[in-house]
Amino acid sequence: MSHIHRIQWFDQQIRNAKYPNSHSLAEQFEISRRQAQRDIEYLAESLRAPLRYVAKQRGYIYEDNSFVLPHLYITDEEQRILKYLAYRYSHYDYENARTIRKIGGLLERFTAQPNADKDIRLPVFEVDARLLQIIELLEQAIASRSVIHVLYQGQQDPPQELFLCPVKLSRRLDEDYLLAAIEDQEQPAFYMLSGIRQLKLTGRTFSAGEEEGSVSPPQQSRPPLKPFTARITLREAPADSSWGGYAVRAAGGDVYEIDFWDTEAFLGHLLRSDWTGILSPKWLKHKVRDRCRAVLTLLDEQENERENESNP
Repeated sequence: MSHIHRIQWFDQQIRNAKYPNSHSLAEQFEISRRQAQRDIEYLAESLRAPLRYVAKQRGYIYEDNSFVLPHLYITDEEQRILKYLAYRYSHYDYENARTIRKIGGLLERFTAQPNADKDIRLPVFEVDARLLQIIELLEQAIASRSVIHVLYQGQQDPPQELFLCPVKLSRRLDEDYLLAAIEDQEQPAFYMLSGIRQLKLTGRTFSAGEEEGSVSPPQQSRPPLKPFTARITLREAPADSSWGGYAVRAAGGDVYEIDFWDTEAFLGHLLRSDWTGILSPKWLKHKVRDRCRAVLTLLDEQENERENESNP
């Protein structure tokens, strides 16, 4: 349950003269008293609610009953777009940069503060759904210090399969970047977000280094020293040296060789790509078959449950 729903409940309790407090809020939504008090502080400080504590009733009222909550509810998609815009505005470095970055901070806090300068027009950014998803995953990885597995292809470079320790997001000129270090290395480098073809959190973690922007090698098991190699047949030849971000080599006729490190990531790629056959390794064919069977079994079970519910 989000804090928006809790604040709406708290507001309704005040209007019904129930004198709500942090205890009743915490009890209603099964949260801590500390979290409940933060919600009340948010209502008073960020939403400018005229709250007053009545000691006799041990609860809150509005000093001005004309106060109305701002429109708080937004959809998940709107939240993602606002988060993306907050990131873009926070890294704006052109005209009126200081004011624009301040607006980015306001968007990030989801407050309803008015723009101090009405003459400044906000720059318009194209909302890229794919970039939104990548930024969302990267923010999760940065916050949890999770190693990520990416298929990356820079300008004029062949595709690479990398395990990275992400440090922070950045923006230079018209390109978004990720500052990250290759797993088991300390010194980070910048990677263009537009060059990330696929991205996945591995579940491994890393530690922050003593120097700003550096990382310490993770303690968990490392990837194998040599990649796996798959031999598959394709209906059409790849347009370049990349097949969905994986480096591909022609092996005669319609047969191609592809190196990969992360089995689960490559398995996912196979399930959403167009190919005509898997020649080797055999264990990869078995994994694809088992995954497809598991999905079909799950769908059949759901269909049977639906039929049983409609025919009691």
